[in-house]
Amino acid sequence: MIYRMTSINAESEPISVLIIEPNNEMQRLLRTMLLAYDIRQVRVFSNSEKAANSMLLEPPDVVLMDWEVQPFDGKSFLKLFRNKKMYPICLVPIIVMLSEAKKSWVETAMKLGAHAIVSKPLAPQILYERINWVLGGHRTLKLVGDSYVIEGVTKRIAVEEERKTQLDSARKFQASQFAEMMSIQKDIDKILEVNF
Repeated sequence: MIYRMTSINAESEPISVLIIEPNNEMQRLLRTMLLAYDIRQVRVFSNSEKAANSMLLEPPDVVLMDWEVQPFDGKSFLKLFRNKKMYPICLVPIIVMLSEAKKSWVETAMKLGAHAIVSKPLAPQILYERINWVLGGHRTLKLVGDSYVIEGVTKRIAVEEERKTQLDSARKFQASQFAEMMSIQKDIDKILEVNF
């Protein structure tokens, strides 16, 4: 099975989107947004197990999933579907939706192979842009060990963590130097008070 990289437009073949979202209102909203962009093949699930079974029967072009969905959350879902034993389904682009912008969730999702991450509530234009972007092949999956991950993401996250560690060290040094200068200034002020 070959996954085509295309975009949402009138000339392209129909795009299939699988939504995994526990909230009924959000399900309706997402379906309405996709229909507005002429995406007619939309499957909606409130539970990740049923969605996974559906993907095995008929792989979608894109998965749009809530990070906190049950019975297995986004972390477990990505671990399962990015495993090389799930080939070729492991190559399907997955867009993760977050209800909170937690750095740990973003980093985990990226490390486990999410193609894109969006925050809820979702603006229609953002959804359209992200789907077009992931279908355009802007993030390449690479096999590392037993799992497919987004090429370069782990390295970028490691560089960012190293930068944060260096900045924290610089801040601590600056604070200690400032405290030492203030102490010296107090000593100078005392000398000036006594002598002048």
